Amino acid sequence: MTSICELLAESGWRVRALATSLSESSRLQDTVKLLEGLGIAVERRTKRGAELRYSHRGVDFRTIVVGSGLKLLDWEKVHGRAFDLAFDEELSSFRPDVIFTYGMLPGDRRRQARAIRAGAKVVFGLRNENYLGFRDWGQLSGVLTPSQYLADLYLADSGLKATSLFAPLDPQQIVAAEREPIFMTLVNPSARKGVDFFARLAERMSLTRPDLPFLVIESEGTAGTLMAAGHRAGFDLARHENIMISRAVPQPKDIFAPTRVLLAPSVREAAGRVVAEALLNGVPPIVSDRGGLAEMCCDAGRVLPIGDDERTIETWLSAIIPLMDDDALYRSESRKAQAASAAFNRDVLRPQYDGFFRGVLSKN
Repeated sequence: MTSICELLAESGWRVRALATSLSESSRLQDTVKLLEGLGIAVERRTKRGAELRYSHRGVDFRTIVVGSGLKLLDWEKVHGRAFDLAFDEELSSFRPDVIFTYGMLPGDRRRQARAIRAGAKVVFGLRNENYLGFRDWGQLSGVLTPSQYLADLYLADSGLKATSLFAPLDPQQIVAAEREPIFMTLVNPSARKGVDFFARLAERMSLTRPDLPFLVIESEGTAGTLMAAGHRAGFDLARHENIMISRAVPQPKDIFAPTRVLLAPSVREAAGRVVAEALLNGVPPIVSDRGGLAEMCCDAGRVLPIGDDERTIETWLSAIIPLMDDDALYRSESRKAQAASAAFNRDVLRPQYDGFFRGVLSKN
């Protein structure tokens, strides 16, 4: 969502963003420290509670600091009034033509309705499958999805007509300046990202080829999530020295600097931004055949089934090991991944997004 806003700013739109400081990361993050670590100057305000103001890549940000100990969907109980006041201030002072948002909880819908009464069009960023079964889309002037798979899914589910555009990527945040491709990397070892399948794959690979290293990047899922998946399958992954765990990193390029192959055995995946990020780095992705992952590969990498049987594990091993062992094959697949990344080029996507939002403004 932020990348889309930045792309619109590059196209000449005036863009302001309002959000809370909550993150889906399982670990508490110091928001100010994180932003300042990215070279962003932050202004702190305490008018009705802690707020952060900063500008980055042409977008003016206003962040309501919600503190620690809150679950993602519980913030509004404590900070909803402060957020609503900030939202209404933005409506009256900035007078936006378009509100680009997500969420369909009661507070979200009330804010959408207030924006419409103020004369704004509401565009919804539909990034996952969580709204299947939802029917009340009528107040929206547009819906954007990151994959045609997701657009087709909602069309079949509720008749919703959405526009599919690939998510824009920022090479400065994503492309590693130097790469030492060593690891088979999994990002976010959670249930929906296929942690149970990955645990069995990692066990087999670690027994068969203990010289090949895994890197697991925590996010929603953690080292504990991965170890629990192993225990459910009857083994202890902690005994394998080739499986390394890293906490979440500030920027995607920190993931790909040491990555040789990206593994994405997701059970559910609306699109899979990490796959596109891998392509930009020339990292071959090996993904499941679920959701929008194959679409994100743009004919690079490997698209494989996932399941509980040993034959499926063998299929993944047969795809991964040659890419780890054969440098000539790896170079060829890396070039193929790099070429496929052209679909996510900002210069290609910028006029597409600009045209979509201008089309929204032209609607009655």
